Amino acid sequence: MKGYIISTTKNTNDWVIYENDISTDYQEFLKGRFFPEKELPLFFSISKKSNLNKVKSALILESSGPNLVNKLLKEVLEANTNTLQFFDVELYCENEKIEGFFALNVPIKIPCVNIEKSEYRLLNFDVNNPKYMFYYMKLKDDIFEKELNFDVTLCEEMPRTVVISERIKKALFNANLKGLQFSDSIDITPQERTIYEKI
Repeated sequence: MKGYIISTTKNTNDWVIYENDISTDYQEFLKGRFFPEKELPLFFSISKKSNLNKVKSALILESSGPNLVNKLLKEVLEANTNTLQFFDVELYCENEKIEGFFALNVPIKIPCVNIEKSEYRLLNFDVNNPKYMFYYMKLKDDIFEKELNFDVTLCEEMPRTVVISERIKKALFNANLKGLQFSDSIDITPQERTIYEKI
């Protein structure tokens, strides 16, 4: 079954700041591991008060820490998969606490990229643990096999990338959520080869 990179139609990358010095190390969220804890210290702040309304209406908030998902998206994901973890967070805009967002942990990480069809530069020379800088990243066609019992994974080659199955994509379309996009590639070159399906 095909996989799709899930992202937001708007770039939310600088809307919230992860307070890494008082929070769980963000790299723990890139390992594809299950957290045994029920609660984690996860502190975020909104960098500009002018972004507050945009933040409140976002489905996914990207930051230098774990991705934040809002309550609506969390409920759809929870109803359709049992492998994800969601953690309460402390999200503030000055003295106002913002409710309704959760840190997403994806405790699975598998190879997702079709290296032959991608364009990249190797950042290290470790054969067992290569690090890539992708100019064009194309997903494999058969990421989610029937015998695999999960529908969401981190991309091993680019762990900040979350890949979902066709089944989860359909569930998100059916839930009438707005502001998400799905693609099977990422192109940072001027060729603009990425095609998005948007809701």
